[in-house]
Amino acid sequence: MKSWLIIAVAAALLLSTPTLHAGKLYKWVDESGQVRYGDRVPPEYAKRRNETLNSQGIVVETRAAQKTKEQLAEEQRLATLKAAEERRQREQAHKDRILLDTFTNEDEMILTRDDKLEAIEAVIRVTTGRIEKIRQKLSNLTRRAANLERAGRPVPVELSQQIAESHSQIRQNLEYIENRKQEQRAIHEKFELDIKRFRDLKVAEAEARAAQH
Repeated sequence: MKSWLIIAVAAALLLSTPTLHAGKLYKWVDESGQVRYGDRVPPEYAKRRNETLNSQGIVVETRAAQKTKEQLAEEQRLATLKAAEERRQREQAHKDRILLDTFTNEDEMILTRDDKLEAIEAVIRVTTGRIEKIRQKLSNLTRRAANLERAGRPVPVELSQQIAESHSQIRQNLEYIENRKQEQRAIHEKFELDIKRFRDLKVAEAEARAAQH
């Protein structure tokens, strides 16, 4: 009954409005929530949702309400989040494929991890040996400088520079070792995550195969 009433009202308005040459009628809702009809939408309602009806009172076009700045900003925010999530999923799928193509089991992953850690450990041992040699050299240089000072003789500039350079070399090598240790920790953490991910992927593969049978 309601739809027939709307059509009847619309038709009556069309017949009673001589300016509707195109046979169109506009429908909108005013501030009080009342449905209104007319041959044009008032400017104050132009940005709200409105409909165009033909001469039979049938909706032939619907114009959505103009979105507010807040709505547009929220849509943009959600679109950005969606794009970021889709990108993350693509990257994860790529990493998963590489992981499965590179290793056939967890033992291979552990072996690879240990090889990487041992290679860095070997570098650390070499650097530690270098530091020990520099410290021995520094000890000799410091002893020479102390002997000169006890004898009341000035310490040559070159000797002072060698002592300072030795201290700098020790500091740089210690920093290098610390960086390599951080690299070891990063490798260990990465392989822990990779092994867990590999295990989950294998379980998923097994479940998918089981579901097919």
